[in-house]
Amino acid sequence: MSDLEAYPNREALYDAAAQALGQAVHYGLVERGRASLALAGGTTPAPVYERLSKITIAWKEVTVLMTDERQVPPDHLDSNQRMLRQTLCRGHAAAAAFAPLEEALIMRFHPFDGVLLGMGEDGHFASLFLGSPVLARGLDLQGDSFVLDVPAGEPAPPQPRYSMTLHALSGAGSVLLLVTGAAKRDTLERARADHLPVAAMIDALQPRILWAE
Repeated sequence: MSDLEAYPNREALYDAAAQALGQAVHYGLVERGRASLALAGGTTPAPVYERLSKITIAWKEVTVLMTDERQVPPDHLDSNQRMLRQTLCRGHAAAAAFAPLEEALIMRFHPFDGVLLGMGEDGHFASLFLGSPVLARGLDLQGDSFVLDVPAGEPAPPQPRYSMTLHALSGAGSVLLLVTGAAKRDTLERARADHLPVAAMIDALQPRILWAE
């Protein structure tokens, strides 16, 4: 697996991730005059987005998408879109465009300039869970789907979701995997032996893995 970059604390971790995403956007703007980011939901990356929103770049030329979303209204407390609008789409970054998880839109912006992924203690990323009936399709780099309808299941996810596939995430200019805490580090260390989804992602995308306790 890719080497793990350990940071002394989470504040330093969030700073590094925001800087890396800002650099990815900068490269896209320089090369094509536009840029796109595919970003993880959940609570862990929220401080990254708050930092990223303060970076001065041409945000009006930037499109942001979620790597996955719960099938709830956009103003629902569990909505990743709601979280992103509260943390990233403000300040300088309020000018950025938000694109929903639709196949045609993902194809339009693929490959992304930057991708930020998180990981659960069970080894899932985006909404690709071990045991899910759509996992094989989600991990198929040669597949023809960029987004999947992920049904609720046992033990997860408790709500139906939409998820980008590994194919959709491939080819990005920069891929980051944000990991916090000892339990998730342990998950990383056994991911390949246990055939966890995150192991397939790491092997395919070779992300920078950023970790802090």
